[in-house]
Amino acid sequence: MSINLEQTRIDPEDPQFRQMFANLQCNILKSHGRDCAVHIFLKFTAPRDQVKAWIRNFSRTHVTSAGEQHRQTQEFKRSKTPGGLVGSFFLSAEGYKHLGLNVDRFEDNDETFREGMKHKDFDLLGRIVDTNNKDSESGDWEAVFQGTIHAMILLARDDHSILETEANKVIADVAGVATVLTAEYGEGLRNDTLQANGKGQAIEHFGYVDGRSIPVFLKDDVAREEVTGTDQWDPTANLSLVLVADPHTNVEDSFGSYFVFRKLEQNVEGFNLGVADLASKLGIDQKLAGAFCVGRFKDGTPVTLQNTDALGVVNNFEYKSADKAGNKCPAHAHIRKVNPRGTTPFTSQNSERNRRIVRRGITYGKANNQSPPREGVGLLFMCYQRDINEQFEFIQRTWADNPNFPKNLILPETGDDPLIGQDTDRSAAQNWPKNWGGSGRRRVNFGGYITLKGGEYFFAPSLSFLKNI
Repeated sequence: MSINLEQTRIDPEDPQFRQMFANLQCNILKSHGRDCAVHIFLKFTAPRDQVKAWIRNFSRTHVTSAGEQHRQTQEFKRSKTPGGLVGSFFLSAEGYKHLGLNVDRFEDNDETFREGMKHKDFDLLGRIVDTNNKDSESGDWEAVFQGTIHAMILLARDDHSILETEANKVIADVAGVATVLTAEYGEGLRNDTLQANGKGQAIEHFGYVDGRSIPVFLKDDVAREEVTGTDQWDPTANLSLVLVADPHTNVEDSFGSYFVFRKLEQNVEGFNLGVADLASKLGIDQKLAGAFCVGRFKDGTPVTLQNTDALGVVNNFEYKSADKAGNKCPAHAHIRKVNPRGTTPFTSQNSERNRRIVRRGITYGKANNQSPPREGVGLLFMCYQRDINEQFEFIQRTWADNPNFPKNLILPETGDDPLIGQDTDRSAAQNWPKNWGGSGRRRVNFGGYITLKGGEYFFAPSLSFLKNI
């Protein structure tokens, strides 16, 4: 059976999807949900046949399928038994080349993947400043990310000590075929608002609820969204948003996904001081000033709905009718820049929705509310998509780092995204509402609190490929 990717509300137990879920890696259609993760970066050193043999064995013992992930999720619902170790495996274009595999099998529109992240010019904030595919020295990245990376292993579970033990076993085992360039550990931060799984809501180091508006594909996840309403914003997505046929296997219903990894360092002290300064200049309280930057209050309340917190992580809202002029949620606010929810000028809503990415990620470094850090903490950002250039890079280049987006008669001036797109001079300063709901504006330059430390583009191959490479 060949799966039609223009489907959503997928039931993993439907027989038509059984083979697809057996061949697909976990964490793509649904987050693995573990609180601790390690990301092991490799450069192959052994002859390709030896490396292939290691990949086959590792994939059969450690790489978790989407089907197994679903089984563990159902078991948790029944018995509250936490899932164990889950694993994923990714190859860069250079990794495919090292293994003697033809990267030209990836479609023409996957040129971005074939060239890799270092062939884009990024500045310190992770903005794509040139798209002519020129080599970038990436001189400000951490040294490990400046060289060749062939593969990445992701291992995750809820217990850090057990995860570390498992990771050390894998690191010792892979040493025969590859150099371990680095192992980046992440440990999720959570607030005190408990969810159905008994855990607090995921937050990032600035303190805001994170990952609320990620597209959903599975029937149960859609049903959960419908409880709180989907009449204003439809969070569903077709499988085609994220899946592509694996070009290196002929096994039917074998799909993979393009994967972006970026290590983003957060200057928490600087951000807090910046929010305080912005609040003073606008004459508003700091909670509202921070919400103007992010688009939500720390508890997840969308600032477009009200001028204080308390609603929580509402996702059923839009801007087109409720706040088209950006008087409540500034047009440059982070969540509005990266997900305009129907307000992209001269673009159909369907075209806009097809730009979405399936965002994953986990924080790294220890939070310290008494002495907020300036460095050493941040986000291990990850996302899946069908096309890196048309989704991740488009969002960065054309929306987040574009001071004129969105720009129309209603929004004549905007500014850069205050979190991931802000320039260091006044050319991209934002126009902030002087008060919530009012039409007055004040131009203030805010940003520079997130720094790109390095990353790479990968492909998440199908298990049918990995187990038989």
